[in-house]
Amino acid sequence: MEQLKRETWKRFVLEGTLDTSRMEKRIAESWYHCRQSGVDPYDGKGVLLLDGKELEDRKQKNSRLIQVAMPFLKNLAKMYEQLNVVLLLADRDGYVLRMMGNSSAYRTAKDINFTEGIKWTEEEVGTNAIGTAIRTSEPITVTGVEHYSVASQNWSCSASPIYDEEGELLGVIDISSPFRKETYNHILGTVVAAAYAIEHKWQKQIKDEEVELLSYALETSAVSVPFILCNRKNKIIYIHSALKNFSVQHGMTLENLASLNIFSITKKSVLSKNTQDVIGYLLHVKEKSTQSNKKPAITTFRAPFEYPGVKGKSLVFQNVLEEARKASPTDVAVHLHGETGTGKEMLAHAIHQNSPRKEGPFIEVNCGAIPENLLESELFGYTDGAFTGARRNGKEGKIKQAEGGTLFLDEIGEIPSSMQIALLRTLQEKQVVPVGGDKSISVNFRLITATNKDLRKLVKEGSVREDLFYRLFVFPIELPSLRKRSSDIPFFIQYFCEKTNGPKEWPNELLEIMKSYSWPGNIRELFNVLERIQTIYTDCLPSVAELQSLLTSASLLEKNIEVDQSFTYREEIEKNTIKKVLQQTGGKAAQAAKLLNIPRSTFYRKIKKYKL
Repeated sequence: MEQLKRETWKRFVLEGTLDTSRMEKRIAESWYHCRQSGVDPYDGKGVLLLDGKELEDRKQKNSRLIQVAMPFLKNLAKMYEQLNVVLLLADRDGYVLRMMGNSSAYRTAKDINFTEGIKWTEEEVGTNAIGTAIRTSEPITVTGVEHYSVASQNWSCSASPIYDEEGELLGVIDISSPFRKETYNHILGTVVAAAYAIEHKWQKQIKDEEVELLSYALETSAVSVPFILCNRKNKIIYIHSALKNFSVQHGMTLENLASLNIFSITKKSVLSKNTQDVIGYLLHVKEKSTQSNKKPAITTFRAPFEYPGVKGKSLVFQNVLEEARKASPTDVAVHLHGETGTGKEMLAHAIHQNSPRKEGPFIEVNCGAIPENLLESELFGYTDGAFTGARRNGKEGKIKQAEGGTLFLDEIGEIPSSMQIALLRTLQEKQVVPVGGDKSISVNFRLITATNKDLRKLVKEGSVREDLFYRLFVFPIELPSLRKRSSDIPFFIQYFCEKTNGPKEWPNELLEIMKSYSWPGNIRELFNVLERIQTIYTDCLPSVAELQSLLTSASLLEKNIEVDQSFTYREEIEKNTIKKVLQQTGGKAAQAAKLLNIPRSTFYRKIKKYKL
């Protein structure tokens, strides 16, 4: 059986084809995921190892998990002390926090850098019990050649996720051994039972903490200053009677409370009498004064946020929508950052539409798509005769066009240094001076910026001014990649099919394949693939093998021609044609433009657009 699996593995690595009937479903899905993520099947040793301080910091961050889980790990270590196994506890990100067990197995593990502080996920080392359990949220055993990369193919591993009281992933418990099949007949059951016991103890500890917090509330209730008690997750569990008339509710978070904007809040940690650990927070609250000295008539703590795209159910994107909801009613400068194709423009539109400025214009400027010599006049406008070819009566710039509404500057990291001072002055003084003019014009607009780069890194590199950064990076919102919200993929498929009258009922095996793909182009790539499926199969759906082949082809195409999902397919062809001709002419743009029969000014603009 192991030899048959090895032949199956070799064929998959070489050809990308897999007979799924010969392979356990989760293992097959993981192999496809690893191949699409670019994992090296001939390596698989751990690479991303935390240094001493980083490991201690991560252990401190997960100290409660370690404290709850360690007694169970020690019991298991004693149970299996005669066997050649190691026991591990990893955090939710796949970093190994604690490791113990047989010294021989421990030394073997070190040969592949399987040790404390290593990141042991599918994307780092291929199919493995810890990483696959994190991705699938299911217990799993991975034995021998079921591991995608050769470094782990002499091992057998069983792992189970550990969840907190709200169903959020805390980490993973794992038992691993240099491969002996007979050792693994019962270990997965043991690991699952240990994970369940850890969860039970975690939940009991949380309940004990809340009981202690409520006792603290009863002891403190006679205090004349109104107060609120939050648990360690900043959720309200007790409200002083003097605050019952306000829109404060149990289950609200501290952030919800602050967004009401009716209290000034002082926060103090509450320590357990037994352990001296922080178990919650005491909030002293005082009503903010109003002109009428009356309590504001607030009926709810959560204003609705209308979003035209796919909301899904993933926690990571619900947090994004919550942040956008908080920002919308204000004029705070919002900076959206995330990979290409994650929906930054749509979220910017939504923030505008949910703001008091929604009746005003929404003006979008892509700073990376406009030639540098034109961007200044495009943004600030120009006066009559400002330069050769200028309109007789001048032109109003995008900043002025956004009067009373929202200005959205996409690819803000591409704005040239020469313009950053002028933009900074406009943001500080709320005035704009057109190119060729000498009079300031007052402006009133809300600013939203976006980039797929790290703005903080651009500041360090010197391409973005630090003083401008502090004007832009006031309320940052990070949009997650589609990989981080894979549970929302069925909702995207339904949304697309409803828009295009495509087949809405997708079988689970196809959905699982779509969810396991890495989607480097994010939502835009997903919609491109769905459009391709609809074009090829019209009213039908591809088979499992056909879909896997289609996604594998897309992944290989992307690696070979460096596809940028921010461009259309036609633009990609144009980009690669220009790139090829530039290589032929030794980088001589004028000669390349002539060969392509493109005006030189247009050619330079395209070089700028495609960043060649």
